[in-house]
Amino acid sequence: MKLSEYLHNQLTFLNEQLDDARQSKNEPMQYLVDSKMSEVKLILEALQKGIIDEVN
Repeated sequence: MKLSEYLHNQLTFLNEQLDDARQSKNEPMQYLVDSKMSEVKLILEALQKGIIDEVN
């Protein structure tokens, strides 16, 4: 699996977790999931800009 595929899968998972946290009004979990999503998005941006290389 390529890194970009893995990261997209992680974003899908994190979106589901964020939806669950919002439905249960779990603010600490919302904060944690949102911060993880930001990290994953930064890595994806670095891949797109060529700052880091794709890994198989």
